[in-house]
Amino acid sequence: MKRYITIGLTLCCCLLLSAQDKKSWPLRALHSIKTYIDSSAVRGIDPNYIKVPEKPWAVMLRYKANDMDLRSTSTIGHEMMAEKGLYGELNWESAFKPSSEVSIGAWIGYRGYGLGYSYSLHRSDGRNFSFGATGANYGLNLRIRSFHTNEIEARMWGYDESGPFDEPFEETETWDDIKVKTAIFDGFYMFNGKRFSYAAAYDQSSIQIRSAGSFMLGLMWFQTSINYARPLNALLIQILDGVGRIKLHEGSIGIGYAYNWVPMKNLLINITAMPMLVVYNRTKAYLYESNYDIFLGEDEVSPTGKKYVPDDDSWQDDITLEETSSITKYGKLSLNIDARASITYNFDRFFLNVYGQVNHWNNKIDNNRIKLTDWYVNASLGFRF
Repeated sequence: MKRYITIGLTLCCCLLLSAQDKKSWPLRALHSIKTYIDSSAVRGIDPNYIKVPEKPWAVMLRYKANDMDLRSTSTIGHEMMAEKGLYGELNWESAFKPSSEVSIGAWIGYRGYGLGYSYSLHRSDGRNFSFGATGANYGLNLRIRSFHTNEIEARMWGYDESGPFDEPFEETETWDDIKVKTAIFDGFYMFNGKRFSYAAAYDQSSIQIRSAGSFMLGLMWFQTSINYARPLNALLIQILDGVGRIKLHEGSIGIGYAYNWVPMKNLLINITAMPMLVVYNRTKAYLYESNYDIFLGEDEVSPTGKKYVPDDDSWQDDITLEETSSITKYGKLSLNIDARASITYNFDRFFLNVYGQVNHWNNKIDNNRIKLTDWYVNASLGFRF
């Protein structure tokens, strides 16, 4: 990630230098890019609705809050229970909902083309990298997030010979760190780029003077990797029917509407909503085996040599975990939604902005159903120069 930041800062420096020295072809090329960005920022816009600031550079200090709710439900039905010599049906659910992550960082950009980086203040050691590019009629955004947590809740319900039951698990202290890496790319095309500015709401490289809205086309690519595969997570992996690592990939397209409301001078409120059609949905699960088996009695040993796990912590040093295979499934067409909102107040060269976004995904692989909700809120103080 540091490599991306270095490349971005180098590019920014080169853009500055290109205005002064145009002798070498790399600098001439960068100067041409700079000229294109400058001209595209004003091309085709109505100055009665959109104003482009004279100062092209902007830097922001950001305060960011992230939250994620991942729920995985697994059902062990009659046939699977019978294979274990048991009667009944079991339903397992793991609720992976870490505490809201708070991070601080910075963003620097030139007329809507910029890079951002933030670091978590939470013990999850999270990191966020972002890239954005906006013009009069389009917007492109890439967000990469990584963190780890051990905040998992698990519960079980179903029935056996004695009847129905509902028993929550109280073993959250045994969970080891779970690593999560997520990347979201989205792009938009605005039909009313002449009077509506997406940049005014989300990177402040322009200023919306009068209220306007626009229909928009969008596409989104989402991928995440969730890794539970640690020996101390053997119980959790067994609850999830042997799944110790998951990779989700989802591509979608949609059409929606965005509106910039200017209730008073210098104040802008934006709401964007876009239903998305998921056209590509791929889930890959990696299966693991361990010597942890909660279905065996104290004196039992399975044909594979698995042994009962004692109630104390003595098992933690002896647990084994091994990846055995993987399963890949492709989902059907489905609907999703991309929703976001923003509030901006512009001073002379300073500006304040708060914006948020929420996404929801739903995947299924065999008897496991995975539901993921991810949202974040950014609060920024910016300065143009």
